[in-house]
Amino acid sequence: MSSEPDRLWSGGLVFARETPPDGSGLLRIIATSDLHAQLLSYDYFANRQLPGTGLAQIACLIAEARRTAPTSLLLDNGDFLQGGALAEIGTMRRGRRPHPAITAFNALSYDAVALGNHEFDYGLETLNRAIESAAFPVISSNVLIEKASTPLADRHFTTPATLLTREILLPDGTRRAVTVGIFALTPPETLQWNARWIRDRLEIRQMEETARAWVPELRAQGADIVICLAHTGIAQPVAGVSEDNQAVEIAGIPGLDAVIAGHSHLTFPDLRSYADPRVNGISGHISGKPVVQPGHEGSHLGVIDLWLSPVNGIPNRRWEVTRSRTHLIAGQEKVAGMPSRTIREASAPLRLALAQDHSAALFRMRQRLGAVAMPVSSWFASVADGQAMRLIGAALSAHARARLEGGPWSKLPMVALVSSFRSGGRGGPMNYVDIPQGNVSLRHVFSLYPFPNTLTALLTTGAELARRLDLSCTLFNQIMPGKPDQILTNPVIPAFSYAAAIGAAYQIDLSLPPALPGIARPFGSGRIRDLMIDGRPLGPEDPVILVVNNYITDDPRRPAGEVVLDEGHNCTGIIADYIRDQERIVSDDRPGWRFMPMPGTSVFFDSGTGAGERLDSAALLRPEPIGLMPSGFSRFRLHL
Repeated sequence: MSSEPDRLWSGGLVFARETPPDGSGLLRIIATSDLHAQLLSYDYFANRQLPGTGLAQIACLIAEARRTAPTSLLLDNGDFLQGGALAEIGTMRRGRRPHPAITAFNALSYDAVALGNHEFDYGLETLNRAIESAAFPVISSNVLIEKASTPLADRHFTTPATLLTREILLPDGTRRAVTVGIFALTPPETLQWNARWIRDRLEIRQMEETARAWVPELRAQGADIVICLAHTGIAQPVAGVSEDNQAVEIAGIPGLDAVIAGHSHLTFPDLRSYADPRVNGISGHISGKPVVQPGHEGSHLGVIDLWLSPVNGIPNRRWEVTRSRTHLIAGQEKVAGMPSRTIREASAPLRLALAQDHSAALFRMRQRLGAVAMPVSSWFASVADGQAMRLIGAALSAHARARLEGGPWSKLPMVALVSSFRSGGRGGPMNYVDIPQGNVSLRHVFSLYPFPNTLTALLTTGAELARRLDLSCTLFNQIMPGKPDQILTNPVIPAFSYAAAIGAAYQIDLSLPPALPGIARPFGSGRIRDLMIDGRPLGPEDPVILVVNNYITDDPRRPAGEVVLDEGHNCTGIIADYIRDQERIVSDDRPGWRFMPMPGTSVFFDSGTGAGERLDSAALLRPEPIGLMPSGFSRFRLHL
């Protein structure tokens, strides 16, 4: 099988009908992944149109890809059930109305959809209620009701695989049937991430083990072509292989013809050079197999073209793949060059099907809760102690303090471990929170805390708190004192991985290297310095209540602390109730965290374009605008 690079992967691609000289026919695989309920080109949390994103925006690309290929399949690689306001609407019981994501997939006639990890965020009842309305197979080959001795003997939670039969048009005008086998892999780590919903109810088999069983099984069942929907990423050139990046190993399995990757919200092909010789980031092939990873929230459309030639005289084999090509189409770039009428017509069935859900989401998100006396934003939340994370921390701590009142831990110092979920990074230059002074609505709360986590609290120690904070600082590169214009953050690390301890004061020493996972540095020897609560130094053995969420406490890989509060209260709801009770949120100016001063040292930090209007939120760092980067982010010089 030969492979061809498509150097127009980033936009400007026009699908063309081709008549290959070898007499083969075309099978086109069209793929989306990690949509996170971004179905319409609308940001409900910011209350604005969001051009260049969403399934509706790339519907015209899907239509064009189908129009120019006589035979095609439209697939989604999971993480569709959780995300924006439409996802929240979908969790509510509204008679027999389907979940908006399922409505969207039905409207666009998807052929099969995989389960990602976020499908389990709301529990099995919500998931089962959603997928029962699907007019297509919803598949996962490794999510199990009961694990057996072999993958093929397992009892599966949903359809483990599917066989789809289509007709291939050959250059001589004849048509011949082709059977496509599709199986899907869900991250096994979902068992930890969503333990409270699926503990003791489901098991998840390892991805590669499952794939090695299902590829030959689908062949034995009559599949001419085998495709894997693998909800896992591709190891980055500098990051190495990790448990969340198994697509490389899966693509190397004999008998597998193509892979759709996902989960990490990145894109492939990405025009990068990889140290792993199996990965070709130019052509979009791994171990010679075509692979696409189509970004997130409708940012890209992935397309794999397989040219198939009939095979005669070989038992149990009707087709062979003679050539393959990958397309990765950036929706914003390509759609910008299409006539507006074409865009509207392609998305019309989707917009019509979701009209009622859209109205319900707008009504819910616009509910007024209270007011803020100052702007609340996340433009600099990763580098400066700002009001956005302080508001989250204050709300969660107040709830935990009230629930623990009168108990044995009520007098202990308390801090809340808070992340800024919308801080750019892989989410792009518009992935930020900006709440102006004035009224606050429910949409603002969801922009601050978009995940359906529930509040939990741990009884832990000063040493453990410092260790957690030290590990969260791996986002920041080691900075050399006295050197100007160094890159502050590691682009491989998601921005939301940084967490601050709201209620504590401390400094971060960037002159030290980042902590290594699994290696705890002695208290006081890591990046966290001068750790204090209420003006008093916190010793390594001092007890402290750490307010977190179920994502942390449910995961056995994140131990070190006794769970003292876990009542299943939703964090977003707690924040909303806090704003209602306070009515007006004022600035919290208590001492907090900061970078340890490094005279004569400056760093570059990239944020969204709106950051220029909120420079005062990082005043200690004296930010200087540098300019707009090719990525769409704005670069700032920060003085340490």
